Amino acid sequence: MPFCNIDNISLYYEDYGTSDQVPLIFLHGVMASSQIWIPQVDHFKDKRRIVIFDLRGHGQSDKPHEKYSIKQFSDDLYSFMNSLKIEKAIIAGYSMGGMTALRFILDHPEMVEKLILLDTTPKSSYSFGRRLVFLVSQLAMSIAYESFMKYYISSVFRRDCPKSEIEKALERVLKNPKHVVRSCFSTIKDFDVLSELGNIQVPTLIIHGGQSFNPLEQARDMKKHIPNAELVVVESAGHAMTSETPEAICEAIEQFIQI
Repeated sequence: MPFCNIDNISLYYEDYGTSDQVPLIFLHGVMASSQIWIPQVDHFKDKRRIVIFDLRGHGQSDKPHEKYSIKQFSDDLYSFMNSLKIEKAIIAGYSMGGMTALRFILDHPEMVEKLILLDTTPKSSYSFGRRLVFLVSQLAMSIAYESFMKYYISSVFRRDCPKSEIEKALERVLKNPKHVVRSCFSTIKDFDVLSELGNIQVPTLIIHGGQSFNPLEQARDMKKHIPNAELVVVESAGHAMTSETPEAICEAIEQFIQI
């Protein structure tokens, strides 16, 4: 299994395709791992170079006891790409991975050919109600961690998702170290790059789930503020769109990158 060492942190990754291709790098969300992208890897790996990796604190990567931040994830991506000698890539980020992708392109625009944002947001606390949700979430994690996780995972999937799938997802999520989860939720709560979106000059695809707990307003705001952006709403998808509607996600990405 390949690992990349960055500042004494070991990151697990998988690399498909040839080095002469501009890679498509997929970034997963909080409490997940690179394995959420398996349907997309299977779809694209024979067509172009695909790279997935586990963010620090997640999957098979190291999970140090430290403060986690979107900025740190972005810095890790920069070091990771340099380690693999990737000068430029198409970056696709889902949820917290989308926040990481936004921070990365704002810090390193020369390293991004195209940007794909899946059910993410440029500003977590859009309103008083959203800020209150994050505050209550952090309190709930402190008081009844497992109960909160059960509620959170139930909200991630679309309404008709089988109970067995939710139970499997909850089992996976509860394997994440609590110190990582709490720190990641804290950095998500404070994330805000809304005022910087006008600086993004590359073609950008925004994919939003029609049944997501993230309001469609956030996706529309990103489209409005990013100069060269298009928005695709997958009506049948919840927040967990990479696994719920993989065909629709692959189709939207394939049309965008024009394989």
